[in-house]
Amino acid sequence: MLFFTYSRGFRAGGLTPLSADPSQPPLIEFKPEFSNNFEIGAKNAFFENKLLLNATLFYTEVTDVQVPTLVMPDGVIITRNTGRLTSKGLEVELQALLVPGLEAKYDLGVTNASYGSLLVAQDGGEVNLQGNKQIYTPEMTSMLSLQYRSHLGLGKDWEFFARAEWKYLGEQYFDLANSFRQGPYSLYNGNLGLSYNDIQLMIWGRNIFDKQYISYGYNFGAVHLGNPATMGVTLSLDI
Repeated sequence: MLFFTYSRGFRAGGLTPLSADPSQPPLIEFKPEFSNNFEIGAKNAFFENKLLLNATLFYTEVTDVQVPTLVMPDGVIITRNTGRLTSKGLEVELQALLVPGLEAKYDLGVTNASYGSLLVAQDGGEVNLQGNKQIYTPEMTSMLSLQYRSHLGLGKDWEFFARAEWKYLGEQYFDLANSFRQGPYSLYNGNLGLSYNDIQLMIWGRNIFDKQYISYGYNFGAVHLGNPATMGVTLSLDI
């Protein structure tokens, strides 16, 4: 199946404080934000649906981007329509039944999102950060998973399952100036379990190799680290 999609996005405008100075107007209006989004792609199935391959190219242009700016030392966040953003890239999904019970899945996303214009306040003036990357947008995301399910010859009431995941996130930025950067990193997750009818026992692990990374951060120094290695056991019963 081949497809083409066009959609138009909208984010409402509103009111924002101008400053903490009581002599200034307390509120100022900012306009709505609009986006034009284009996608073209293909969805494919091979070998009696044992192999699925989907691919999509996308292009998005956002005008009147609403840019929040933290004004110090007042600690006031001002929202202004000062940006124009372009985002383009590729998404690929691959799913394959390798042998009975064993399924592999791979997802890939490549994104180039940058500002064609970005006016922000700096040192009492205004600077254009044209060409800077969009915040919280990894240049690449990737996930590979292997999942196995089997009755182990014990009958249909029993089921053994195992899953392993590898996730990769590419370089991303947390501030408009692109000075606060998170480098690429990988995370590994997995689980192992056994079920009988409505009873399920699962051993699981997230960030198994205890990778230290920044989950999100702000340009005034506050950061939140991702969760460390976490292991657990879950027993569930469906009633």
